[in-house]
Formats: sequence, C-alpha cells, structure tokens
Amino acid sequence: MAVLIPNEIITLLKKSGEIEIHPAGSKVFTEGEDASHFFIVAKGRVRVYTVSANGKERTIEVLEAGRIFGDSSFLLNSKREVTIEAVVSSEIICIKSEELIEMCMKSQQLMRLVFQHMADTCNYLTHQIIQSSHYDSTQKVADFLFNESKIRKQDILPYTHEEIAASTSLNRVTVSRIISKLKNSGIVNVKYGYIEISDRKALEKLLPDK
Repeated sequence: MAVLIPNEIITLLKKSGEIEIHPAGSKVFTEGEDASHFFIVAKGRVRVYTVSANGKERTIEVLEAGRIFGDSSFLLNSKREVTIEAVVSSEIICIKSEELIEMCMKSQQLMRLVFQHMADTCNYLTHQIIQSSHYDSTQKVADFLFNESKIRKQDILPYTHEEIAASTSLNRVTVSRIISKLKNSGIVNVKYGYIEISDRKALEKLLPDK
C-alpha cells in the first residue's frame, strides 16, 4: 500500500520547504539531473517515467497528493534516474536534503513515514518485475486497475487508455481492447478520462495470484 503523508505533516513541510507550482505537462525534474532535493505532492498529480535510448517513454507510476518522490537519488547523492512531469496543475513541496534530515530528527512520525515509503517503493518495484515477467496483457491491465484502486481507496480511477498503456508497457490498441472486454463483462464502466470498477471481485479473479 502506498504511503501517504498526512495533511498535518504536509503543513509542517510547507513551512520548511519551498512551494513550486507546476502546470500540466511541465517537468519537476529530468532524468540525469543532479539530485539535491526531496519532493512531496501537496496537490495535483505527477507522472514518473523513464525514456529509453530510442526515445520511448515508460511510465513507472502516477503519484497523487500526499506521495513522496525523488528521495532515493538525493539520499544516494546520485543523478536522477527518472523524469517527473505534472499530469495536471500541481503544487509540489521541495525540501533540501539537510532540512529533511533535521526534520526527521525532530519528528518520529515523519521519519517512520519516510522509511515506510522506501520499503513500499522496494515492494512496488518487485511487483513490477513479477508483473512484467509473468502476467499476460489482460492480467497486467487488471492488476494495474486493482492496485490503483487499493492505493486510492476508491473505484473511480482518473486514467486514460493511453496512460494505462504507458504504465503497463502495452500499446494503446491492446489496452483499449482489454478495457472494452472488461466493460462488456460488467467489470468496469468507462467515462471520459476515468475508469470505474463495477465488479471488484470479478476483476480480482483475473489476477494469477488471487
């Protein structure tokens, strides 16, 4: 389950960090840049992705308000390994590494949340490897929808077919075909820019390990 920073901690972080407003489509940082800051999504939604040598984008995750990003690179004092782009107009809290460390020393809750986030990231990446290696196309889409609904604690997911395709390493035509099949089976309902899970149990049964 994704770790969300509670509102009271976000308010505290705003006092120590800088607030950045990123319009939809703008980049928070780019793969290969030096890492010196830690980020939290205060409002909005951002996309985490990489770009291959041939220019193909691979979406790793879409982060909502309360999510942390950019932590591993600055803790390791390394280059950014991904690009972060605002999906919608987003408010981002930007905190220097030394300020975050000082805040963690003062707040056990914040320190615990940061460690939980790191563990969650490891679990998420492990699951991505398993999904990529062992799931067929339908299972990849079902798994994506099922896990996103668990993270958001709701059955209405703000994803287009193109975003799902990028997140599952499938092409858009394949995703559209699968979503259409799920809709015809009464498992999902499709709206403009959104997908609503109508039958969660039926969706779960599509997964190989459920």
